[in-house]
Amino acid sequence: MGRICAYVRVSSRDQNPQLQIDAIEASGYDELFAEKLSGKRGTSRPEWARLLSSVAAGDTVKFWKSDRWGRSAAHVLTTVNELRGGGVRIVSLTENFDLETKEGRFMFAVLAAAAEYELELRAERQAEGIAAAKRREAEGRMLPGKKPTGRPRVIGPAELATLQHLVAAGTSVTEAARTLKIGRATAYAALAAAHAANSS
Repeated sequence: MGRICAYVRVSSRDQNPQLQIDAIEASGYDELFAEKLSGKRGTSRPEWARLLSSVAAGDTVKFWKSDRWGRSAAHVLTTVNELRGGGVRIVSLTENFDLETKEGRFMFAVLAAAAEYELELRAERQAEGIAAAKRREAEGRMLPGKKPTGRPRVIGPAELATLQHLVAAGTSVTEAARTLKIGRATAYAALAAAHAANSS
């Protein structure tokens, strides 16, 4: 029987990997590869490289969530295909898919693409926020004390399809929104809009 190799990587928003480690320890593993670096583009990941070089046919690579693999959807999918082609099994602890099925591989592809889209969107918003702050500073204006309010953002077709699939499979809207890294209000609004469109 092959080894179970677990991979943990902290995110830029949560530098404490304990939640991931607790879940992986509860499910069991033979060797843990823990990355203590952010997953932003351009950051080396020595533990990930060590894991890839050590696994062989019959082994299992276990992780907490698909965004732990990285932020480039193309690279993630290429790596998954290479591992599966070498006889390595892939297991996610928190997402409702099985990569041994074509449906599971589709879900993984959609979630990887959604993670990459969210990263790019977050970077774009951050750049816009910095530019706005500089404009306010130049004009001598202060930030308002209240958070801005507005309509939930519109999600793309791939995100909507994934959201509907997760909810249909029994995942709560709140958990599905957390998986896709979108707001709960956005998830509810997207589902309501889709339902209204299908009913008309």
